[in-house]
Amino acid sequence: MTNPWDAVRAGVDAGDASAVAAAVLDLGDDARREVARELPGHLSAAREAAMREERRREQARQARWEELYERAAREGRSVYDFAEAEAMDEPEMGNRWIEPMRVAGAAVLPGAAAVATWLNRRDFDRGREPADTDDVPLIAAVVAARPLEWRRDLAVRLARRLRGVRPRPDRRVRLALRLLRESGAEPPEHDPLTLAWVAVTPSGDLWADPLLDAMLPRLFEAEGVGRLLRAHQNWPAVLAALARDGRVKREALLDGCRSRFLRGGQAADQRFFVLLHDRLDPSPEEIAPYARDYLALLPAAAANVADLALRQIRRLGTIPPDQAGEAVEALLFRAEGTLVRAGLTWLDRLLKDPAGGLDAYAPALTAALGNASGDARERAVKLATKHAERFTPVGAEMIRDAVAALPAHQGARLAAVFGGEVAAEPEPARFVPVPLPSVPEPARMPPAPGTPEELARITLSEYDWVANERWLDGFVRLAARHRTGAGRDRLLAALAPLALHWSRTYRWTPWWETAAWAGAMAKELTEPGVRRRAHPQGTETVAERLPDMKHGAGARVWTLTRYAEVYPAQLEGLLPSYLLGTPTRANGLLDPEVLVERIEGYERDGVEALPLDLRQALLRVGRTVSGEVAARAAALTSPAGRTVARWLTDRPPNRR
Repeated sequence: MTNPWDAVRAGVDAGDASAVAAAVLDLGDDARREVARELPGHLSAAREAAMREERRREQARQARWEELYERAAREGRSVYDFAEAEAMDEPEMGNRWIEPMRVAGAAVLPGAAAVATWLNRRDFDRGREPADTDDVPLIAAVVAARPLEWRRDLAVRLARRLRGVRPRPDRRVRLALRLLRESGAEPPEHDPLTLAWVAVTPSGDLWADPLLDAMLPRLFEAEGVGRLLRAHQNWPAVLAALARDGRVKREALLDGCRSRFLRGGQAADQRFFVLLHDRLDPSPEEIAPYARDYLALLPAAAANVADLALRQIRRLGTIPPDQAGEAVEALLFRAEGTLVRAGLTWLDRLLKDPAGGLDAYAPALTAALGNASGDARERAVKLATKHAERFTPVGAEMIRDAVAALPAHQGARLAAVFGGEVAAEPEPARFVPVPLPSVPEPARMPPAPGTPEELARITLSEYDWVANERWLDGFVRLAARHRTGAGRDRLLAALAPLALHWSRTYRWTPWWETAAWAGAMAKELTEPGVRRRAHPQGTETVAERLPDMKHGAGARVWTLTRYAEVYPAQLEGLLPSYLLGTPTRANGLLDPEVLVERIEGYERDGVEALPLDLRQALLRVGRTVSGEVAARAAALTSPAGRTVARWLTDRPPNRR
């Protein structure tokens, strides 16, 4: 008889979860216990075997890349012209042991708690789940033979372990919901479970979903569900249809919306519940018992919720003056112009009612008189003066108290009717200029590395432009200074580790980092002509190595292009003894006198400027040019020198 553990282990090692499921489905109790004893100890072995296989595959992949580059060199083409380049991105294979191990543990571990712990092990986490590795159906199949209460216990434990919701729900979510549905377990009250249910349940499946009755009330309670439901635009219509068909209770949905409104929250998080309430379209008879709840939403609820509450209150028709005054006052204290205007329109209609006095609306009118909007205050002044005779002394006193807080031109009109002391016109403010603080001179740029060892200690990073500039400047200077002798030997020894790292890391990939370009320069310095020997027809171009940077940050683009200009100059033997565009200040600026001095040195030595390096120098040079520097620039004779002279003396003005 075949050892049951041998069959399971073979399936794990082959990465075949289906084979493992078939091997464990018919095991007896003793065989299950035997597999359960062996399973945890096989974790390390399975992981190490997978890593060995992945390393083998990566080595084979690198070998195929090298063959492809050599073929491209022979045929005078780019490597990306070949269809084989696209096939190099193979699916991940190193973690294929995970799914078989999960299936085996779900089948043979004895307790629901042990299985839940096993399925949630960090060893089984994947950064990305390939589409062909879904083990949820297999796990559901292997636990189906367990007792019903055991499966319910497992479903609840898995549901309680859920944490947050990813944009694409993972297998933990799908497994927990599937087991809850199939076992009929009562879902635990756990907000991440509610969010997970919303995220993975299509609206078309809600009618037949066994979890609907338990989960629906939690839509109105779980934290973060409103934010998640923004993407589920058809849910309000579907839930309203379920209410019309009697699948869910209409009253429960309306009560849930009101409770969610009263809990508060941002407008975007309340949007789903506002849409659902509108879809349900409650009648005035359904609203009337909850009028106080809707009134309570007017002062501080999110703007869309307050607008909904106002619409519902208006549908009630005539309401007692004290409630109407309270509602209008709440609207007039808000900051949203739309709600303030709606409150003023309602107040105007209330003040026109011929029945009774207007004292109930005096607080609302006072709130309008204190509104920050000049238009709202102006309209309130007109309403107050128009209906002044209908206020009793009590109401008039409240309005009179607001006169002093109004601007003089509005307060005077109100005081002419109600009395009160008008605020004095404020004196116009006089502008008093304040001396601008002095701007300190920018610090000097750290000097270029003076020795090969200092150059080797610089760490290159896309986030450190100073290090990138210092390395490039130091490399050019040291390569020119140490052409032979002991200095050359020291430079080669210092750059040898960088060249070796480049050979192992960047040789066959587009060079997105300055470290890749620096490594190529170091490699050319330590092994002159190595790139030409690899590509005898000279088909490898810098453009092929420079990544597509159309949408990259400007600073990063300029840095990479500076390296990409120096590298081919090195290959062609045209490397200058120093660069023009290296800043002299820590803020990236270049002193004009230093640029002129560098050009003078180029002219003495007969050196031709690198085009991008010259352009970068012009962009970085400071705008304050002394007469002496201008005169020295005017004496320059080379094409680069004449360009610098024109730029220093005839630049467009600096516009901010």
